[in-house]
Amino acid sequence: MLRAIDPPPSWGTRSPHPRQGAVLDIIERFEERVRLGPGDTALVAGQVQLSYAELDARANRLAHFLQGRGVGPETVVGVCMNRRPEAFVAMLAILKTGGAFQPLDPGHPALRLTDSLAASGALLLLTENRLAHAFRDAQLPVLPCEGVAAELALCPVTRPDRLLPEHGLRCVIFTSGSTGHPKGIGLTSASIGNVADWAVNRLPGPQIFLQFTSLGFDVSLQEIFGALLSGGSLVLVQDEHRQDPVALINLMARERIQRVYFSPAFLRQLARVGLQEPGPTGQLVLTEIVAAGEPLWLTSDVRRFIEALDGTVLENQYGPSETHQSTACTLTGGLERWPDSPPLGRPIPGVRGHVLDEHLDPVPDGEPGEFYIAGNGVNRGYLGRPDLTAERFLPDPFGAPGSRMYRTGDLVRRGAAGELEFVGRIDGQVKIRGHRVEPAEVDAVLTGHPNVQEAVTVARQSGEGTWQLTAYLVPAPGGALPDRAALRDFAGQRLPSYMVPGTIVPITALPLNENGKVDRAALPRPDGVLAPDADHIPPQNPQQETICDIWSEALEREQIGIDDSFFDLGGNSLQAMQIVSRVRQTFDVDLDVHALFDAPTVRGLAQAVEKALIAEITASGC
Repeated sequence: MLRAIDPPPSWGTRSPHPRQGAVLDIIERFEERVRLGPGDTALVAGQVQLSYAELDARANRLAHFLQGRGVGPETVVGVCMNRRPEAFVAMLAILKTGGAFQPLDPGHPALRLTDSLAASGALLLLTENRLAHAFRDAQLPVLPCEGVAAELALCPVTRPDRLLPEHGLRCVIFTSGSTGHPKGIGLTSASIGNVADWAVNRLPGPQIFLQFTSLGFDVSLQEIFGALLSGGSLVLVQDEHRQDPVALINLMARERIQRVYFSPAFLRQLARVGLQEPGPTGQLVLTEIVAAGEPLWLTSDVRRFIEALDGTVLENQYGPSETHQSTACTLTGGLERWPDSPPLGRPIPGVRGHVLDEHLDPVPDGEPGEFYIAGNGVNRGYLGRPDLTAERFLPDPFGAPGSRMYRTGDLVRRGAAGELEFVGRIDGQVKIRGHRVEPAEVDAVLTGHPNVQEAVTVARQSGEGTWQLTAYLVPAPGGALPDRAALRDFAGQRLPSYMVPGTIVPITALPLNENGKVDRAALPRPDGVLAPDADHIPPQNPQQETICDIWSEALEREQIGIDDSFFDLGGNSLQAMQIVSRVRQTFDVDLDVHALFDAPTVRGLAQAVEKALIAEITASGC
């Protein structure tokens, strides 16, 4: 029997902008900003700057072009581009037609991208010439922006006529799915607009935002619309800056960035590097750093980094893509009083939260329960998956008739101060580098290999709150598993890099409990299971020895061979940045993170260091 509750005020707030009558759509709010400041800088991409009027005119031209191809309300259009102005023109143009954009990460495998387009029922895809080849098997028109430039020049710059349904589909975001295929979440104008209202109303005025987050990650919507709906500027980050914390810090200082959104894992890495680079760090003018995407853990480096910025606010935000951003906790006061694991905070305006037991009854304060999210943040559901939508989006017994709540799967408790505290997951889902990962999807991909009979993937914590995937594989009868590099390549053709297991453990059989289920607790620890290969070669000189020590600390492995692959040892991009930063500092050499990706061994990195040192000596004339 459900018991109606009257949550405390902090647990149920109606939107300050009631969603009825003449409420402005997300694109109408952008157009209002264009009218208020047409000459203000909207977008910065290297040497290219677009004013609000220029950005709007380009989007209008493309919107007319898209309407001529049938794009309108409830129509999905894929957008797969690198960070360039055309990508943001495309998103705005699609919104201007009343349709929905589906951002696709160019770094994901082609098969995953085409599967996502098919699942969303996208009408067409906007991309660029150098990416179009990845979609040669896609069953929809693929339009590179370079190829339609002549047609766009003939389109009018005036705003197109359109219909903007209040709860219309406006964006489609894909996340990991337990069936082996990602699932698409339909974001509505009301959901995106609710977060935009809250974000803009909190700003003291127009600010300069960094567009750092992957466009396929819903946090990017806050970066984009937080800037463009407040009259601020959006500075685009190129991939080389995203992968090099030193270059990123210099960019943020040069562009006078005020507001950034980082995953906690990247924030820890940036803090470590920032403390080693006091010069450019001292030039930063950040007013707020938002941590989102995974549980926040405050290391001593993060505390010292925030303290060095003098006045920068740190905010912990939480919200699954199904409800967009839902809660926030702003850390203020003395840093020494900040908890190591800050709370998730309270629901933002327009969002209501319930902590319930398995019977959907409220649990007492201080007791763990599952978190359910209701209010304006609740999105439409999973595209083409009514069964899964019905399972996760339930009628809200505490709201108005017809309202829904989303079952997050997160265990939380409400603390004495009234703020949510994260306890864990009720299933095996985990966040890797800010991205949601269903281990079952990794299992499904790995068992697709003809030499793999069974696979179980688990997430293991590796220092400072960082999680890594470990896959346990049982070979097919009469066969043998390929080497780790081949298995990683197989997975990498179907999964984004953050879902490719860093460690692969061969196992003769999976341990089972008395119920016949996999006993995950009985799986062997990977430490020692993946010992160095028989041809393990120790360091041959002091330089290699120093680099081996740096690798050992970053990868948390006692023994590193100079020809061991960084990726076979479980390395990821964040650890790569950490290693290159330490090498740069230790040898006082200018080295890019790509040096490790190009030659992912200690031997190769030592050679890159040697070449860089010789180049610097030659350039100095010594």
